Amino acid sequence: MKEEKNSSNKIQNLMRKRWLLPAVYLAVAAGLLSAVFFMQNGEEQAELEQTPSEEPGQATEDPGVPVTIAGESVHMPVEDEANYDRVGVFFDSQADESEQAEALVLFDNVYRENKGIDLASKDQEVFPVVAAMSGTVTKAMKDSALGFVVEIDHGGDLKTHYSSLSAIDVQQGAEIEQGDVLGEAGSNTYNEEAGVHVHFEIRQDGVAMNPNDAFGKTSEDLLADFPLGEDKDKEENEKPENEKKPENEKPAEGSDKEDKDADENEKPSSDQVDLPGLE
Repeated sequence: MKEEKNSSNKIQNLMRKRWLLPAVYLAVAAGLLSAVFFMQNGEEQAELEQTPSEEPGQATEDPGVPVTIAGESVHMPVEDEANYDRVGVFFDSQADESEQAEALVLFDNVYRENKGIDLASKDQEVFPVVAAMSGTVTKAMKDSALGFVVEIDHGGDLKTHYSSLSAIDVQQGAEIEQGDVLGEAGSNTYNEEAGVHVHFEIRQDGVAMNPNDAFGKTSEDLLADFPLGEDKDKEENEKPENEKKPENEKPAEGSDKEDKDADENEKPSSDQVDLPGLE
């Protein structure tokens, strides 16, 4: 009994001290703060571990690489082909004269070869122009003669061009998918006879190919089937030049040519100059 009375007195003496309760409160508060900090650190660590992972089906896109989809075939640059007429055809060097005449565009009093096709709605109304394939917009600008122009890179130096647009909905550097609206068709001063239309071209390394040969094919098919379009013209234009070189070299081999040059050099200088108006 005496020991219990002594311990009770000790407790009462401690309770009478002013510093005891604040010390208890501080100890409890420190414990609570430590627990809160521990829980927050655990949550932040869990979030950091989950950040690098992405949802299934999502991939990080590199803005410097053109967006392409394997197996994607070239479509018309309009939503429903049945509602449009072809008011301009591609100039084919292998076609007959009548077909080539239809593929000429008169601009600034000069007939020019059409390097693409031109589409107009049957009711001659404004219509949306869509991307023929997925890719990256490399040009979105306005030209004084062509109207608004959009160029899309599909990789492998394969590009599609859209012009005669009255307005555009894309910017340079944008990554788009096939069927995305690029802008609205309009009229331009380059081909006024076509009215409201869109001019569409497909180019491989800057050389135009016939879009009619490209529709329904993949970009891989186009790269494998090339050369098309102007590349044939280049090969034909190079042949005559190569054939003319031997002909130009032949006169230099004969001694008669040298004799004639020597005789002409011996004539007076007045005989070498042909002065118009003097007899």
